[in-house]
Amino acid sequence: MNLKHILSGILWLVIMIWVQQISRSNFHLLWFSYSLAFGCYVWLVFGKKSITLRLGLSLALIARLVSFFFDPLLSDDYFRFIWDGMLINEGIHPMAYTPDFLATHPNIISIQQGLYEALNSKPYYSVYPPVAQWLFGLSYYVCGPNLIANVICYKGILLAADMAIVYLLYKLLIKRNLSADRVLIFALNPLIILEFMGNLHMDGIMIASLLWAIILTEEKSLLGSVGAMAFSILSKFLTVMLLPFMPKHLYWKKISIFSILTVVISLIILWFSFGIHTGWLKSINLWFQSFEFNASVYYLVRSLGYLLKGYNTIAILGPAMAVGFLFGALVIWTKYLRTASLDWASAMLFLLTLFFLFSTTIHPWYIGILLVLSVLSKHSYPVVWTYLIVLSYSHYDAGGYSENYWLIATEYLLLGAFMLWEWKCKKATKRIV
Repeated sequence: MNLKHILSGILWLVIMIWVQQISRSNFHLLWFSYSLAFGCYVWLVFGKKSITLRLGLSLALIARLVSFFFDPLLSDDYFRFIWDGMLINEGIHPMAYTPDFLATHPNIISIQQGLYEALNSKPYYSVYPPVAQWLFGLSYYVCGPNLIANVICYKGILLAADMAIVYLLYKLLIKRNLSADRVLIFALNPLIILEFMGNLHMDGIMIASLLWAIILTEEKSLLGSVGAMAFSILSKFLTVMLLPFMPKHLYWKKISIFSILTVVISLIILWFSFGIHTGWLKSINLWFQSFEFNASVYYLVRSLGYLLKGYNTIAILGPAMAVGFLFGALVIWTKYLRTASLDWASAMLFLLTLFFLFSTTIHPWYIGILLVLSVLSKHSYPVVWTYLIVLSYSHYDAGGYSENYWLIATEYLLLGAFMLWEWKCKKATKRIV
């Protein structure tokens, strides 16, 4: 075993422990420490003599176990998780009322004032889908109002999700005749550790279910795959758009059955979970017509709107961006069906990349699914994005809430430059072959 890799691995681990103790309000220190961690990650995974799979996975597990000792400092969303879990265990549907409404109607429930004050979404209905709500309810049932106990419970669930992703990625890499060592691109990535287990974002459950659905389709288990895909969609609605991009051996008859069954099962479970409570749709709509964070194409178009109209035209631009995305998605799907060289992993990667580029809000943890698909498709730009997207935390520098558009422009200009370079390199390689 290479001594340099052992020492580099220990250094990476020490820095990862340090990073998890830095608040998002201390952006400059966060960016500096994260850059050090990411540099070690690149050395370990992409160096001329990369780290061994066994040592890499051991380090990845240790970093995640250490995470149990630290509170989430980059996100306060978990307070809403506990709030929703509390309502479920009190027999109140979490989609029925906003926190602000419950705070002014003590006859419905006696709220925990400290928990209420910690919420970052008091005026909004919950936006978390059924699987997340089940986990919130389970955690509160086991841990009660104890904040630390709930955080540890969530970390345990997300540790299991990360381990499942590593295992499923390993299986898919073997099936696709790719190096199993590529699983370390995900396992050791600093952003994944910080955002999934470190700050309790549930994307890992969605990703693990998606990978399991794909493996089941390749094993000819259509009903099992439908169940896994429905679970992924009900974990986070994002993956519903990936249904037409499942492995090509399903086309055409099987993909129709697969998609219809998946959507029907998802809708049935959604109905039984949320029923007549539709307030969550209003909150989701805010992400397309009100909320703005770390966007790319949208910010450019918004600037044009200010120039022409003199005010923020997000209410118009949000739906317009959605139409633009749908057109792009149709182009990718058509190419996927007609081009043998475009496999499902690359097609899904391109589709979600397009979706994020057209979105009005892009938080760092969203990129996790792109990283997983890059492991399977051999595209490297999501790795670069997992580094650059941490620049978006400048939004919270010194406790403020103001975006640094220069840093956002830097993020996307560097990302775009790398994507162009990678595309040219792959195109040149094809010509040589």
